[in-house]
Amino acid sequence: MKKKVFLIVTAILLLSAFLSYEYYQKIFDVNVELEQDEVFLYIPTGASADELLDSLSPYLKDTASFIWVAQRKSYWSRIRPGRYKIENNWSNNQLVNHLRSGKQAAISVILNNIKYKRDLAEFFGAQLEAPADSFLSLFNSERALAEYDLSPRTVLGIFRPNTYQLYWNTSAQATLERMIKENEKFWASREAALRRSGLSEQEVVSLASIVEAETAKADEMPTVAGLYLNRIKRGIKLQSDPTVIYAIQQEFPDTIIRRVLFRDLEYDSPYNTYLYKGLPPGPIRIPNAQAIDAVLNAEQHRYIFMCANPEKPGYHSFASSLRAHNINRDKYIRWVRTQ
Repeated sequence: MKKKVFLIVTAILLLSAFLSYEYYQKIFDVNVELEQDEVFLYIPTGASADELLDSLSPYLKDTASFIWVAQRKSYWSRIRPGRYKIENNWSNNQLVNHLRSGKQAAISVILNNIKYKRDLAEFFGAQLEAPADSFLSLFNSERALAEYDLSPRTVLGIFRPNTYQLYWNTSAQATLERMIKENEKFWASREAALRRSGLSEQEVVSLASIVEAETAKADEMPTVAGLYLNRIKRGIKLQSDPTVIYAIQQEFPDTIIRRVLFRDLEYDSPYNTYLYKGLPPGPIRIPNAQAIDAVLNAEQHRYIFMCANPEKPGYHSFASSLRAHNINRDKYIRWVRTQ
């Protein structure tokens, strides 16, 4: 009888040891096997366990053991969406703990050279979980934007070219709110200059967008900004070709405009500064910091005319009288005809 009891106890102990070792292996043995140096797992908002496993299984040596560990750590009821970097040679325990923690890997979003809301929506939609349509719907919503003292015409004005760290599952509204905070930081260091300018933030941004569209030369931007401010003060229409191009392409995105023609100048839009005095109702692109600072620190002069300078490619010739401007213009036309 004692021998029988001994054998039963021994068998139980061996079985327990075996099971303990098996459990240990499932929990702590290496189960993540990667062929690349960096692998990011994307977990959509509202993802089910099956959807998660479909994305994760290619990186697991044993999917069943991961499921077993995930169940015991109550992960299936705590799936957190986002973009997660996973490491080679992780155990199931490490992997589940990481995914359950919600510690995402942010995306570096490089915002630059965007003109239209549709382009901005597509830009974010291509990099974040939220689709482009959700961004465009927000950018065009009078009601939603009114909560932030914005409108569909002014919303572009709060975006600044820069590199931002965003989480992949950031919603369209959360993205907008983040950009508003970044814009507030941007202007915090320019409060004094803004007061001296006598303009509002949106007016500065709208003018800066025209300045940047007119010249790519940073050292010329303050001169161009001063010219347009002179026109505004004297009640002269800005007559900026880029505003005409913007107006037409806003309505007809596929239109290619290599040169602004006389008929284009008659296109009726509040953005067409050949038809309407003053600044357009919003920026014609997202201007960079250099253009904004050029407006805030505009050059003091009497110029009201500008024309491309054939002797300095990329630069302009400036004039304070129509007579001087016509001389510059004739020089440019003669140059064009020789090309």
